[in-house]
Amino acid sequence: MHNPDFPGDTQSRYDRLVESYLATELRLVNSGLPSAQKSLSTLLAEPQPQISCADGTQQMIKRSELRYLSSLLDPADYDSLLLPMLIEMAGQHSEATVLCRTETELTLISAILEMHLQYERPGRFRIYKPQLALVRKKMPTTTQYVFSMPTANQEYDGALTKHREIGNN
Repeated sequence: MHNPDFPGDTQSRYDRLVESYLATELRLVNSGLPSAQKSLSTLLAEPQPQISCADGTQQMIKRSELRYLSSLLDPADYDSLLLPMLIEMAGQHSEATVLCRTETELTLISAILEMHLQYERPGRFRIYKPQLALVRKKMPTTTQYVFSMPTANQEYDGALTKHREIGNN
């Protein structure tokens, strides 16, 4: 149903209601996201590595996992790797998007998968379900899912953009 008050609005009232409901549900599902990420070097220096989450909980990080990640990277890259790495799940269950700020994330996941990866667009690269399973097996406490959904009227930038605006400013 067209809304005459908003030219170009092709969404029905029902569609807007469903979209609003799903956005609320996604906020609940994503409430355990980190309030801020920490560098690999910072986490390695902590006696009990952990991340504070937006819902007030603490996410413990396995030291053995941090040592594994550090073995795959040049020590000069420890400060640029922010953990937990965020993996966006949006509609397609056969693939995921790894969200990254630096080349370090791309280098690390390429090393774990033993294959060359490239950016899909700046700050994002795609991996598929079998690759995702391997990454999550090797990095269970240093990766976290972000759930988002594309809207019908625009290309989405995902939940991460909003999360980073809130958590890392």
